[in-house]
Amino acid sequence: MSGYSIMIVDEDTAISERLHETFVLAGYSQVELCADPAHALDMFQKKKYHIVLADMTMPKIDGMEFLRRIREYDPLTQVIAMAAHSTLDRILTCLELGANGYLVKPFKSNEQVLEVVNDSVKKLERWREAIRETIAASRRDR
Repeated sequence: MSGYSIMIVDEDTAISERLHETFVLAGYSQVELCADPAHALDMFQKKKYHIVLADMTMPKIDGMEFLRRIREYDPLTQVIAMAAHSTLDRILTCLELGANGYLVKPFKSNEQVLEVVNDSVKKLERWREAIRETIAASRRDR
């Protein structure tokens, strides 16, 4: 778990800090918080984040735009959208834009959030394994 970096983008510091504690206790050692989506995009360009949890109702940059920009930088990053006021249209738009998960705030439990993040890690592991197998096969075929 510790090899994966997580960014939490939410202006609600209570939620961010609770998520940070949950992930650290679960063994994720690289967890960073950011309350400003514009600053988060700058951070994202400078460092690789494997998983991003982002509030979809943020000041300055709309959550949907934030999701679009993350996808432009790195389409393999696992983005988990979060929102207190969800509609079916918003959820479907997030999925269409490439969100890997969606959480409705307030969260049912820390375990629910951790389960969504762990599922994202499993997806990343499957991608890594597929890449390793493809590279190994191409080397054998030379």
